[in-house]
Amino acid sequence: MRHPASYISDHLLVSVSLSSIAGIAVSPLIGQSETNYLLFNAILFLSLSLLVVLQLLKKSKTLFCLIVPVVFGIGGYHGYLHLQVPADKNHIYNRIVTKTDLVLIGTMSTMAGFDGRTSLVTIEAKSIRMKESASLLPTKGKILLRLQGTWPDQLSPGDTIAIRTELKRPDSFRTPGVFDYAQYLARKDIWITGFVRSPLFLHKLDENQSFLHTLRYLPERLRTRIGRQIDAALPTETSGVYRAILIGDRSHVAEETLEIFKGSGTMHILAISGLHMAVIGTLLYAGVFWLLSRSEKLLLRFTLKKWAAFSSLPLLLGYGLLAGMNTPVFRAVIMSSIVIVSICTNRQKSPGPLLAFAAMLILTIDPLQLFTVSFQLSFTAIIGIIFLLPVLKRLLHTSNEESTPQPFRQKILNWILAGLLVSLVANLATAPIALYSFNRFSTVGPFANLIIEPLICLWSLTAGFLSIPFIFIKPEIGSLLLQIGALGLDTALHAAAFFSSFSFATIWLPTPPLWLIGVYFFILIAFVYSSWKKKWWSLLFAIPLSSCILLFFHPPAQSQAKGTDPFQISYLDVGQGSSTLLEYPSGFRILIDGGGSSFARTTVGERVIAPFLWKKGIRKIDAIAITHPDADHYNGLGFIIKHFSPRTLWVRDTSGHDDNFRSLIQLAKKNRVSVSIPEKGQYLLEGSESIKCVVNSSDRQDSATESRNSGIVLKARSRRLSVLFPGDIGRNKEQELVTKGYGLKADILLAPHHGSITSNSSQFLAAVSPRYLLVSAGRSSKGYFPHKGLAKECDIQQIDLFTTADQGTLKVISKPGGYQLYGYSRKDENPLSSYHPVLLDEVIHHTSVKSEGAFFKYLTNLAFSTELE
Repeated sequence: MRHPASYISDHLLVSVSLSSIAGIAVSPLIGQSETNYLLFNAILFLSLSLLVVLQLLKKSKTLFCLIVPVVFGIGGYHGYLHLQVPADKNHIYNRIVTKTDLVLIGTMSTMAGFDGRTSLVTIEAKSIRMKESASLLPTKGKILLRLQGTWPDQLSPGDTIAIRTELKRPDSFRTPGVFDYAQYLARKDIWITGFVRSPLFLHKLDENQSFLHTLRYLPERLRTRIGRQIDAALPTETSGVYRAILIGDRSHVAEETLEIFKGSGTMHILAISGLHMAVIGTLLYAGVFWLLSRSEKLLLRFTLKKWAAFSSLPLLLGYGLLAGMNTPVFRAVIMSSIVIVSICTNRQKSPGPLLAFAAMLILTIDPLQLFTVSFQLSFTAIIGIIFLLPVLKRLLHTSNEESTPQPFRQKILNWILAGLLVSLVANLATAPIALYSFNRFSTVGPFANLIIEPLICLWSLTAGFLSIPFIFIKPEIGSLLLQIGALGLDTALHAAAFFSSFSFATIWLPTPPLWLIGVYFFILIAFVYSSWKKKWWSLLFAIPLSSCILLFFHPPAQSQAKGTDPFQISYLDVGQGSSTLLEYPSGFRILIDGGGSSFARTTVGERVIAPFLWKKGIRKIDAIAITHPDADHYNGLGFIIKHFSPRTLWVRDTSGHDDNFRSLIQLAKKNRVSVSIPEKGQYLLEGSESIKCVVNSSDRQDSATESRNSGIVLKARSRRLSVLFPGDIGRNKEQELVTKGYGLKADILLAPHHGSITSNSSQFLAAVSPRYLLVSAGRSSKGYFPHKGLAKECDIQQIDLFTTADQGTLKVISKPGGYQLYGYSRKDENPLSSYHPVLLDEVIHHTSVKSEGAFFKYLTNLAFSTELE
C-alpha cells in the first residue's frame, strides 16, 4: 500500500488547492474574537516552523503529509482576514452608522447601469461633509449610488463629483433562505449604499487628472461609449441583451427577458464566461496568426501557432477590462489565460492541475469568491465535463473510430448528441448547487442550449466583438455589425421564449439540505473513480444516485411523522407588509397574508415568502388567508398560488378595492383554489388544532378609511398557545370587538395595521392581554410603524413588544412545556456573516426566562430610534 505522501507528491498542486479551498470554506466558523486571531497566528507560525525543520532534516514523507494541514490553516487564515469589516476609522463603513444626509466627494469608478427606473454607479469616496459640520472629513471605500432616472451623459467614469446624497448601510431581509443583499455587496467590497433624488444634486468638479488616473478609468470610459453605441443602434430589448454578452452589463435586460432565459435554462449565456472567452480568444488567435503569417521569415523561424496564442493574451486581458472585469469576467480571463499558457508550454493534457491552479490563483486574490454561486457553478460544470463526460461516453459507446469515414448526416447527428451530452453532464454536476441557490431546475436546458448557444456565442458575440474597433473608427460600420449580430440575438430570444413557454420547462423544488448535496457528490465521485478504474460494480452507483435525486424532489423535511413536530409560527420579515406561516403538529400549513413593497422588480412572494418556504423543505401549503385586500397584504401571493398549490383561499370579499386583487382571485380560481368568504365563528381547521374567523368586519357603511382597513380577524390555537391576527382594523373596529365580547384573549397578538397610531388602542390591547405584541413593518417606517407611543403603552400593560424591523423574522415554537420566541441577527453586526437565530424570550408554564438583556436592549434602542442587530 502506497504511503499517503506519495499520493500528495504525485498530485501536489491538486492537494494544495483542495486543502486551501477547504480552509477558506471553514473560515466563517473561526469567529471574530481577538483570541481566535492570536491563536490562529501562533498555530500557523509553529506549523511553518515545523515544515522548515523537516525540510532541513530531509524528512520528505512527513513533510508532504504536513503540507496539507498547513495549507488548510493558511487558507482558513486567508479567508478569516477577508471576512472582517474595514478597520480603518476613515473608511466610509465606519463613518456611516445610521441613515445620513450629506455631501459626498468621490470618483465615479464604473459605467452607469440602468434598470428602466433607476441608475446605479459605484463611487470611490474621497471625502464627506456632514450637515452639522463645515469641514470635509477624509474618507475612502466604495459606495453604490442609486439615482432616480437616467444618469447624466456628461458624467463619465474617472470624473470627480460632488454629490448630495443619503447614505446608509445596506439592508437585507432577515428571513432564512432569502438572498442576502448586504452580504452580496460586502463580498464586492461595497459596504455603503446611497440614494440621489435628482440629477441636480450631482456636480462635476474640475480637477487636473494625472496620466495614471486617466489610464486607470479608460476601460470604463470606452465601455460606456460602446454601451451608448449599442443603445443607439438597436431596439431596447435587444440592446439590453447585447450589452450583457458583449460588455458584461446586465442592468439593461428587462425582468421578463431574464425570466425567459432562466426558464429555458440558458441564463448562464448572459454572464461573460469561459465560453465567451473561448470565442473571443479564437477570434484574437485567428487575427494575430493571420498577421504573423504574412512574414515568410517568421513562418520559417518560429512556431507561429504558439506565438499567436501567446500574443492574444494581452488582447484578451484588454477585452476583460472593456467587459468591466467584474467577478465572472475576471474568473473567465484567468482560466482562459491559464489554458493558453498551458497550450504554449505543452501542458494541455493535464486538466486537473490546470483547474486546481486556476482556482487557487483566483482564491488567492479574492478568497470570498468561493462563497459565490457563479464560482461554484462554473468550476463544478468544468469538473463535470472534464471527468464525468468521458465516463458517460464510454458507457454509452458514443466514441467511434476516427479512421472510419462517416457521412455528413452522421457527423451532424454526432455533433448534436455530443452537445446534448455536454449540456446534460454540466446540468448533472451543477443541479444540486443550482437548487440550493435558486430552487429551480430547467428540464429543457440541454435542448435549448443546442440552439441558443451557437446563435449568441458564435453569431452575435462574434459580430459584436468585430464591431468594437469600428465603433471608435467608423461608427456606421460598427452599427451595421451590431445589427447583423442582433439578427442572431433576436432568433435566440424567440427560441428561448419558445422553450420557456412549456409548462414543464421549469421545476421548482425546495432547498436540499447540505448533507444531501454532500452525499450526491460523494456518490458521483465514487462512480467516476470506479469507472476510470473499470470496475464492474461502477454501475451499481446508479441506485444510490437515483435515491438522492428522488430526495431532491421529496426532501426529508416532508417525510417526518405527523403530530411529532411543534406548533410553529413564523412572522416573516417582508419589509413594510405582512406574512405569517403557521405550521401545525398535524402537518396542516396556512399562510396568513403575503404582501410587501410594490416598488421592487419582483414581488415579495418570489423574493421572500417562497424562498423561506423552500428553505424549510415545503412544496405545498394547505390554505391562504388574506385578512384584507391592501397590496401590502396580498401582492406576493400570486407566485405562492402558482407554485405551492393551496386548496383554500379565505378572503374578506372577492371584489377588494383594486384590479390587482380581483386578478389574484381569478388566478386562484384558475388554479383550482377554493375561494371562500368566511363568516363569524367559521372554522378552517377545527379540534385541538384550530383556526377560525372571529369576525368578518367588512361593513360597507363605515367611513372610507374604516371600510378600506376592515377585514377578517383570525384566531389560531394549538398546544395551549393562542394567536390573534386582526389585520389592519382601526380603533373603531377594535372598540366594536371589545364591546361585543368576542373571545379576543390570546398569548400573542400581531399588532393591527403594523402598529399604526390609528389602531392598537389601550382597550383593545387590554382585552387581548397578550404576552407578546409583534409588529410586522419595514425598517424605513420607524416612528409610524410602530407609532412612537406604542412602546410606552406596552410597558404600562406589561406586554413585550418585538418588531420584524428590529429582530427580523420572528419565530414562535410551541411545545407541550411552553413556547420560545426567536429573532435573527448577525454575529458582531458583520455583513459578511450570515443571519442566525437568537432566543429573545421563553415561556415555561407561564413563567418567563428572557435571554440576557434582550428585551432591555430592545426598549433602549426604541427610545433612541436605532436598530437592533
